[in-house]
Amino acid sequence: MKSYLILTAVGPDRPGLVDQVSAYLSERNFNIESSRMAALGGEFAIILLASGEEAEVEALLKDHSALAASSGLQVQARAASAPEPRAMPASLPYRLRVTSMDHPGIVSQVSRALHQRQINIESLDARVSPAPVSGAPVFNLEASLSVPATLKLRELRRELEDLADELNLDLELESEERTP
Repeated sequence: MKSYLILTAVGPDRPGLVDQVSAYLSERNFNIESSRMAALGGEFAIILLASGEEAEVEALLKDHSALAASSGLQVQARAASAPEPRAMPASLPYRLRVTSMDHPGIVSQVSRALHQRQINIESLDARVSPAPVSGAPVFNLEASLSVPATLKLRELRRELEDLADELNLDLELESEERTP
């Protein structure tokens, strides 16, 4: 019987970590169903959903010390249910892009504005990088959103524009194609 687990791993970044973790899982007949992996500062973080035979999943849940020892990552695993389409109200896919001089609170205030409108954040990537000429820290955020179909987009755009003015952000909201 097919079972699922969520595996998270964090530790010092170095070349080959994705290969090492994916090979470890592949050797045990796991299939990586979905994953997010990123270098953050000098650290590397992985979160993934994997499927495998029930006995293999149980064995990895009980003991993932071999993966931790060989990779140098702190590894955690927990059982997960089979992925199912979420029973969400009808929604439309949108992409949000935000750019600004970096300052604290941008993610918090943008996510709060979305939450207040019951907009689900499907994924969010944020990073600070130096501006090309000045080297000043520039904040960039890109998020995939699930916007309730009943939401009045004109009102949402107005609220986001007000927030952008208040926080001195460049903000774009555009429709996005959804892939099955």
